[in-house]
Amino acid sequence: MKNSSKLNVLDYQYPKFLLYFPNLVRIIYVLNYFTQLRKWYVMSAWQRLLKQAKPNAVIIDFGAGEAQYLVPFCRVYPQKTFCALDMRQSNIQFCESFALPNLQTSLVNIEEASAPLAADLGMCVGVMQYLTQDTAALKNMHESLKLGATLLLYVPINGVFITPFYKYIFARMAQYESINNRQRVYTEKELTEKLVRAGFVIQNKTYTYGYFGKLSHEILNSLSTLIFSGGLLLKMLALLLFPMAFPLIFLFMLLDYNNKKSDGNGLLLEVLRV
Repeated sequence: MKNSSKLNVLDYQYPKFLLYFPNLVRIIYVLNYFTQLRKWYVMSAWQRLLKQAKPNAVIIDFGAGEAQYLVPFCRVYPQKTFCALDMRQSNIQFCESFALPNLQTSLVNIEEASAPLAADLGMCVGVMQYLTQDTAALKNMHESLKLGATLLLYVPINGVFITPFYKYIFARMAQYESINNRQRVYTEKELTEKLVRAGFVIQNKTYTYGYFGKLSHEILNSLSTLIFSGGLLLKMLALLLFPMAFPLIFLFMLLDYNNKKSDGNGLLLEVLRV
């Protein structure tokens, strides 16, 4: 399997012109709503936690990327301080290009150091599985939060496949996980034990990507992998199939979101810093 420079958008390397027109990334924010089932779960909990936070709260996103969970709320909560923490200078520059007065940035590798300010509320979405030193990262996040602060943590778990086709192309073509060098697939037990050892208490958990969620994910990612990594004929076929498949993908996303689950391929946790 080889990575291609054409896949840099999957590595959060966005075109440099966005530094001059950063608000165009809001198009990506909207597209994510329609293609990332995890965002439905995360955003529902995040909006509630932001509303509950004190008026002058300090809020950190550990591994903020394009700041999709911060930028939309900076003007909604002008008295709150939002901090985009990331290890990539390009992401820091991108967040700074918004020039929002209550959006701060911090170039920090959370595996090596804690944040320069203590937060009342934190979040970390889809980051843990790519960290080499995940235990150190959890300890540094713990140190970055005030006593009694909440951390909203989303982590893929289990890694169960449903369709043989997706399992086949996942193993043989460059896709998001291989490009970003995923280090591990957690089990719920492993993740929760590491959180407890780091000093967190689990307050609430929500399972995501049950049966229908897995189906939506596998259909969507099969097509997107073929578009980004397949040969010309496969790209054309996937592009033709995508608009026909999307209503089914969206239906499966709705079914997953509206059905209670006792397990899944994702886990959304609200944990308390003690």
